[in-house]
Amino acid sequence: MKKVLMVVLDFPPCKSAGVQRTLKFAEYLHLHGWEPIILTVNETAHINSDTSQIIPENVNHIYRSFSFNAARDFSIKGKYLNIMKEPDRWWTWRFTAVPLGKKIIKELQPDVIWSTYPVATAHNIAYCLAKWSGLPWIADFRDPIQQRYDNTVKKWFDLTLPIERKTLINATKVVFNTKQASLLYQSLYADLPLRKFHVIQNGFDEGNFNKIEDKAIVGKQSSIFTLLHSGAIYSNGRDPGALFQALAALKKNKKISKNNFCLKFRGAAIDLYQAQINALDIADLMAFLPSINYMESLQEMMSADGLLLVQGGLFNNQIPGKLFEYIRSGKPILAFTPHLGATSQALEDVEMTIVAESAEQLEAAIMQSISINVIPRINIERFSRHEKTKQLASLLNLSIKD
Repeated sequence: MKKVLMVVLDFPPCKSAGVQRTLKFAEYLHLHGWEPIILTVNETAHINSDTSQIIPENVNHIYRSFSFNAARDFSIKGKYLNIMKEPDRWWTWRFTAVPLGKKIIKELQPDVIWSTYPVATAHNIAYCLAKWSGLPWIADFRDPIQQRYDNTVKKWFDLTLPIERKTLINATKVVFNTKQASLLYQSLYADLPLRKFHVIQNGFDEGNFNKIEDKAIVGKQSSIFTLLHSGAIYSNGRDPGALFQALAALKKNKKISKNNFCLKFRGAAIDLYQAQINALDIADLMAFLPSINYMESLQEMMSADGLLLVQGGLFNNQIPGKLFEYIRSGKPILAFTPHLGATSQALEDVEMTIVAESAEQLEAAIMQSISINVIPRINIERFSRHEKTKQLASLLNLSIKD
């Protein structure tokens, strides 16, 4: 078997939406002739842990090195200087991971180095190891860095952009989650050859769903239609304000009430929106529930009547990873997102999906979601983690030939 050294911070027991991408790549690469070697952080670097995400038995090489977490370890009474989290909260990981990575390369002799965002330090570590070893390096950017799409990010001292630049220039291949993100970086680095840029979307893992399938609630159990939003909401990019206006209009017109409708927000903070919710008199139509672990979140998706996605124009080049789990769940999907964005385009040929981008459109979309005819989705295997790992294996093979 060929070997790939995977430099990644988001790995179990880390509680992060980004864990699944690397975890499932590592699990399924064996099927394509590649053995993963994981270089990650000590468990103490994570503030939140999720024990529901199990490392497969066939992932035999896992190396952990120490890193401080600046948000916790360099703070005084919960406060710390912004410079202490540049380029990210785990920048100290580089000082232990690079020596350990060199030792791994000497002993196990991997054929390729692979590193993954959203932690820039992972790319910084891989850059050092690739430069030292001469090995080909695939940099998995996933999404653009925040400064590339969010004008509100103002930093007087920023190390992320220099890391981005040396990664784009020196990596053998760079990978993005969407075609739109890849095109953005092709325009930013127009002097680089197009063959360097590749796209591997996120996906769903059938194995995870098989573990919960037997427990899933089958059929309608209540007269109340439950629309579930799984994950965070916030004013900059995932603002549900127009959604709340739509709910208020539907309630006023007596189309929905607490007796037939409930919008559940799982893992989202209500604080920023409490005043608006109260002013619109829609508190009785929704529930804000605490965060749960990953496997429990999948179980909840399978138990809902419909699934809500909020993805504002700020993220037009991105697709939230949970969208693919929404697709696999077999439930109707209501996407509050611009029609021209990557998320909407990903749903174009997916059954039982409704896209709306204004309060007026959301009114109709909510009623359509309630009455939609549930049918099986066709050809969803193209969104599976197996298929995405196959794409990565092909890219790994290509990188050692270039």
